[in-house]
Amino acid sequence: MVGSEIRRYGLGLAVVGIIIALAVIIKYAVSGKNISDRQNLVEVSVEPIEEVRVTAKKRYIGYVIPINDVDVYPFISGFVEEIYVQGGQQVKSGDKLLKIKPDEYEAALKEALATEESAKADFDYAEKYYERMEKAGTKAVSVTELENARAKYFAAKGALAQAKAEVDRAQVNLGYTLISATIDGVIGTVGLSQGDYVSPQKQLFSIVQTDPIRIVFAISDKDYLAENKQEKMFDKEKIRLVLADGSRYEHEGFFEYTDNAIDRKTNSIAVYAKFANPQKQLVDNAYVTVEVEKQYTGVAVAKQLVLLEPEGTKVDVVRGDEIKAHMTTILTEDNDKYILQNNFENGDVLVIEKSAPTKDGQKVKIIEKGNR
Repeated sequence: MVGSEIRRYGLGLAVVGIIIALAVIIKYAVSGKNISDRQNLVEVSVEPIEEVRVTAKKRYIGYVIPINDVDVYPFISGFVEEIYVQGGQQVKSGDKLLKIKPDEYEAALKEALATEESAKADFDYAEKYYERMEKAGTKAVSVTELENARAKYFAAKGALAQAKAEVDRAQVNLGYTLISATIDGVIGTVGLSQGDYVSPQKQLFSIVQTDPIRIVFAISDKDYLAENKQEKMFDKEKIRLVLADGSRYEHEGFFEYTDNAIDRKTNSIAVYAKFANPQKQLVDNAYVTVEVEKQYTGVAVAKQLVLLEPEGTKVDVVRGDEIKAHMTTILTEDNDKYILQNNFENGDVLVIEKSAPTKDGQKVKIIEKGNR
């Protein structure tokens, strides 16, 4: 009996020992696996994702053209009597420029007025005669006489209308003897003297509007598409100029419109902008550097960390304890960095270096981490 109890007690101790041994083995096995897993994690260096605000500049070559320019021609021929302007002079719309000797046109007007008076007298006589013939009726006059009176009346009426038109024409031609400015601007070279004979076939001089003035520059088709996505092109951009001497032009420009076609040779399209020009620093045909400035708010990332792939723009981030390929959009460039759209999640950190190749969703070990 005692021996049987001793044997059962020994068997119980053996079972307990086996259980303890198995527990120890499992513990060390699990511990060893965790150590192994930690040893297999890819180590990555990261930096915080911080939003920045940058001003990006794009530079283009532009040239100056006037918004309005007028080649001044005489409407009539004649001899120059007075010249009221000289080359380089600023004029306003309506200012007198030149006078053609009016004697010939004054005489033509007098002649036309005299012809009108004669035509009016003929018309008055023909009208009254026709009225009398109508009142007399066919019992007193023949149908032929009545028709002749009627024909003379309408002929006189037409002759009077023609005479009035000649008077109008003579008055217009007389008015053309005084030539006035049609726009505000600067007079070009005046190569005329009193007594010179001028005609509609020969230009007298030109007037160029200087304030405001227009700048033309060409942007790439890519830039055009980017601008066209906005509600209004160049809406939040500043258009500035650098002059030939390197100085910055003080007035900011305003976008007007773009050309209606892409230049196939250069894959570019012309852009037109208007500038105030009170000091006449911008001269027709002069070349300038156009700077288009725009402010962007986004995340600055070194270009070598950005993957440009067919499906889009990617950067590697650590989200939680996993590496993720994050899709984003390039807003602009800033020297050696891209400015990316800030569509990252809270807690994301940017991978700047990794010790081994990784794949999306892989567990990683951060060896350097900043706070977002």
